[in-house]
Amino acid sequence: MCCDLKRRFLLLYATQKGQAKAIAEEIQQQAGAHGLEADMHCLSEMDKYNLETEKDPVVIVISTTGTGDPPDTARKFVKKIQDKNLPPDHFAHLQYGLLGLGDSEYTFFCNGGKTVDRRLQELGARHFYDTGLADDCVGLELVVDPWIDGLWLALKETFLLQKDMNSDVNAVSSSLSTAPHIVNELNLSSEVQNLKLEDEAVRSSDVLTQKLVDINLVASTRDTEPSLVHSVPPVSQSALNIPTLPPECIEVEFQDNHGENPHLSSLISEGAAFEVPVTKAVQLTREDAIKTALLLELDIADTVFDYQPGDAFCVICPNNVNEVEELLHILGLSEKAECFVCVKVKQGTKKKGATRPQHIPERSTLKFILTWCLEIRAIPKKAFLRALVECTSNVGEKRRLQELCSKQGASDYTRFIRDSHVCLLDLLHAFPSCKPSLNLLIEHLPKLQARSYSVSSSSLYQPGKLCFVFNIVEFPACPARPVSRKGVCTGWLTELVAPLLNPSKNTLDTKGGSPSTEKV
Repeated sequence: MCCDLKRRFLLLYATQKGQAKAIAEEIQQQAGAHGLEADMHCLSEMDKYNLETEKDPVVIVISTTGTGDPPDTARKFVKKIQDKNLPPDHFAHLQYGLLGLGDSEYTFFCNGGKTVDRRLQELGARHFYDTGLADDCVGLELVVDPWIDGLWLALKETFLLQKDMNSDVNAVSSSLSTAPHIVNELNLSSEVQNLKLEDEAVRSSDVLTQKLVDINLVASTRDTEPSLVHSVPPVSQSALNIPTLPPECIEVEFQDNHGENPHLSSLISEGAAFEVPVTKAVQLTREDAIKTALLLELDIADTVFDYQPGDAFCVICPNNVNEVEELLHILGLSEKAECFVCVKVKQGTKKKGATRPQHIPERSTLKFILTWCLEIRAIPKKAFLRALVECTSNVGEKRRLQELCSKQGASDYTRFIRDSHVCLLDLLHAFPSCKPSLNLLIEHLPKLQARSYSVSSSSLYQPGKLCFVFNIVEFPACPARPVSRKGVCTGWLTELVAPLLNPSKNTLDTKGGSPSTEKV
């Protein structure tokens, strides 16, 4: 039937560590519920798309790496569009929207996206949707979520305005005909700090309207202040617009056979990895300083690592061993920690383009996966919260999780989850009736990324040595997260070099301890 046909748009992404791809996959997943189809490709797959002849709207999600460079997967594309021989109307037919990812702690914030955006404009392309620039320093979702929410209205408006649209667009236009005024209701500032979306936007099938039921929340109804587990009016009395439940796509099977876990070097996709000893550790700040800064010296004499002062390198770090044990206990999987698991795509999954997570080894133990592969400290995204709703038996806890992932609870999500640095463990403690499956965790927890640091030494002055300085990241306890924590990597490094920081143990042979590993 005609109403089942979906309008297509081209969805391109360029990623360095997987964030842009994950966001593009989320856009692709939501598109179907809006009656649209996202034709998704990496920018490097230039044989699968052609912007020179593209007639449909184009959505681009692109990150930034290095000193403001586009990611490696975008280099060929950027080089192609920067050809000075291209005429100024080369992309005059093209309509696009761009979402750039970056970190304002670096000088050239979102420069990868800005470079592509600026060049497309120079070649005559036009925005059908304002550019969004998301800042990882304060939280990508503060911009990403509202940008995606507004994308669907902008796409539908674009399809309506296309002169050459065919009868396939009738499904979209009929859905808008009852409310023609909404076409002009998109109010998106080009300054990402002021991103706004009109509340009157059409509700599509990707949201579920749940009417308020009379329930007792976890916290006392006498409380007048909201918290992670307790809401107050108007949120507690609102009908909720919550995301569509994402389809399951991963299956996990436990295996009885024994063997060895993969080497840590197999966890990196590019470059070489070296396991080197820490030979020196110095605390640079006083005990009463606000932040604690450490200097570490690595012995790289037996490696082929060549560097210049200021170069960046990465440290492959594990999750905190106590947190891994605690998570296994809560999930009831402590006895299976050393069992090997097989992770594969669920047969018959409805998720388009589902693949086995590449950061999960084909053969490894459950404990290895939770320790070295998954970011168990990651701040849960709303899609994850939505999935956790289905794993929660208590009615009050279920309602609160629904609120936190809803549009109505956006401010609560920001305050009690993102700004409080709440992670999966905190949620499982706060909502004890929530019992997620292992496959759900593997689907929603992102890859544990290696942490980048800058070299603070010179190989000319200190041959065979590499020094770097870092502040110990600390997250003080707060009402939403009653335990204090150190950063995943800085906390691990601090424990690793504790014997070297103790003056009475400065003569220890660090090669006998756990080595620090780096990714080059």
